[in-house]
Amino acid sequence: MEAKNNGIEAYSTPTEDMVVVISAVACGAREKVGGRLLFERALIECKRIGLKKIFVVETGDQAGSSILEESDLLTSHQIIRFRGNIARDVYRAGVVKDKFILIDGSYLIDPRLLKFLISSQPPCYFPGQLSGEVALGYFTKMELETWATHCPEAVLASSVELALSDIDKYNPEIRGEQEPYLVKVSSKRDAARATWTLITRNQKKVMDLPSMYIDPPFENTLTFALCYTPVTPNQVTIFNLIIAFIVGCLFWTGHFVAGAFLTYAAEILDGVDGKLARAKIIFSKLGEYECYVDFLYEHWWYIAITVGLRHQGYGSAVWWAWGILAVSDIWDNILYTMSEHWYGKSLDLLTPFDSAFRKIAGRRNIYALIFLIGFLLGYPFATFWVAAVWGLITASIHTYRFARYRMLNPVTVT
Repeated sequence: MEAKNNGIEAYSTPTEDMVVVISAVACGAREKVGGRLLFERALIECKRIGLKKIFVVETGDQAGSSILEESDLLTSHQIIRFRGNIARDVYRAGVVKDKFILIDGSYLIDPRLLKFLISSQPPCYFPGQLSGEVALGYFTKMELETWATHCPEAVLASSVELALSDIDKYNPEIRGEQEPYLVKVSSKRDAARATWTLITRNQKKVMDLPSMYIDPPFENTLTFALCYTPVTPNQVTIFNLIIAFIVGCLFWTGHFVAGAFLTYAAEILDGVDGKLARAKIIFSKLGEYECYVDFLYEHWWYIAITVGLRHQGYGSAVWWAWGILAVSDIWDNILYTMSEHWYGKSLDLLTPFDSAFRKIAGRRNIYALIFLIGFLLGYPFATFWVAAVWGLITASIHTYRFARYRMLNPVTVT
């Protein structure tokens, strides 16, 4: 049952015969949160962790439409009609053979709760807002029969009540601690609040200073707005690539200040596409390879700045600055790759010092801030050298830190 292991997920794998029942009876289940119907979010999260036998309980008379008309993720055989008692309706449907997960589709549920639940022993549940309400539960067919023939109180009295405090606060997806959430949705206003919760809770914890203190208000606001549009994360990514190309063109032609300001737009959009993907639960191959695309356009900027400075009459020392910056950044990326391969985590997560250094370490957002300040002050050549030297210092510190960590934590290279 214990799922805490110093930030490393230790959750059980769902069995093939495990059934999931999602209740879409409450009106909040059909409100949109993060651009998706709330009950759909639960359905998708179940599929993501390997749960396949999923059924949805619906009334069929809300606004005169069936849930099949609102969601393309369901087939008719997955629908259980609500006739006044969910437990009785599910029992009569005969879909539960042994253990099953019960999800109230009107709750925005942290995926970690679902993973923790299936690692526990039934019967157990996370309570809802109201007395006797189950937001998320794990039961057996025996409890279902008792619930159907008697009352939920009889089942809950013999079940273990779980709490959000049981969940390990460390979330690998955001590389830091995050309070687990369980949010009830009953209205459009609740849905908007739940969407905002979803976006802000997806903020990564180990970041540089601009990403921590400058970017989030803009990223979160834009992500929130896009959640209610057909815009996809891939479209945001492609638009960002266009912006990044324009930035390089501006640098190439010597428009350093304009280019520096536009790098900030690219920085914001780079955060938006990831947050929008997590909010809408839309993931693609393009998103998987985005880090490589980012690497290419960042080096396009460095080459463009070099050419722009040469056009303005600066000597061959500009090429030295570019070489130092480019080699330092490439080597730094190699160190990050080796850390992921050998230790299964980012170089920034090896020790508390590495996490703290990440805030100021040389990388795109820090370089963009250096460019903006230096170019505005009218010292483009000196600014480029500052970025190059800071890149070299960063790569040197990371090399030492990684070598020291590897010496203390040897691994077999495969």
